[in-house]
Amino acid sequence: MESESDNPFWEFSLSLYGRPGVAEACLALQDRHGLDVNLLLYCCWAGARARRLDAADIVRLVAAVVDWQGAVVRPLRAARRHLKGLAGADDARLADLRSRVKGCELAAERIEQAMLVDALPPRAAETQPPVQQAAHQAECAAANLARYLEVAGVAPAARDRADLEAV
Repeated sequence: MESESDNPFWEFSLSLYGRPGVAEACLALQDRHGLDVNLLLYCCWAGARARRLDAADIVRLVAAVVDWQGAVVRPLRAARRHLKGLAGADDARLADLRSRVKGCELAAERIEQAMLVDALPPRAAETQPPVQQAAHQAECAAANLARYLEVAGVAPAARDRADLEAV
């Protein structure tokens, strides 16, 4: 597995996810359709490297992380969300526990991202994307996102298209 500290996908994700509206859009797509936020971000990262993913690439990526998602990431997310909704959630002990679970969830997400990179490593030409191809990169990212939804069996409604545009 790629070293977490050497994962350019992680750095890209932090930057993209921190932009206004991106986190909300990713989480809305996750909650409405069960999409994986890391796969949404991977589609954008591949696009930023002018790489178009085909259906086989998406299937390979999903297969690489489906067990990890089901056994580790989703249960941690569910626990964190449950703790947030508990009566007395402002109790310092519950807040501390929720913070620790959130840290574990983030660590699991980071490991998942390394798994994705290992499942479909960037090609040598993709490591340093040329700046002058920004429009092409955006087209590739949009095509990758559309392909992911297609493979996931999601026919995007208007609000999905708005969220994809935000991402």
